[in-house]
Amino acid sequence: MLFVQLTDLDAMARTIPDLVSAEKVDERTMKCVVRPGFSFLRGTMKLEIQLLELAPNESATMTVAAQGIGLSMRVLSHLQVAEFETGSRLTWHAQVVERKGLIAAVSSSLIRAAADQVIRHAWSSVRAQLGE
Repeated sequence: MLFVQLTDLDAMARTIPDLVSAEKVDERTMKCVVRPGFSFLRGTMKLEIQLLELAPNESATMTVAAQGIGLSMRVLSHLQVAEFETGSRLTWHAQVVERKGLIAAVSSSLIRAAADQVIRHAWSSVRAQLGE
């Protein structure tokens, strides 16, 4: 159930912070619009989330391409799910692999702090959907 929840684009849309709209393009691609509330990032951003590699019930790799006024970035993330005791153990990591435009001038520590806030909110939403 955990793997399905984390790789289902419709379920994923319900966990995206500051979501304005979401449209599933196909089984592996979703386009979204978000309105982040960070001082260094105003307005809306267009996101394209793509599931690149799927090993059902085991692992997934996805990319998020984001574009806003005068900026773009790409994040690559990977998750692994393994059976653990009476549930599952999730290992997840993400990395900003590309920053262009105005966002390139923003300090890494400021971006990390903003990302941490978004990540905490998103994982909290995932836990709530799973009933934890």
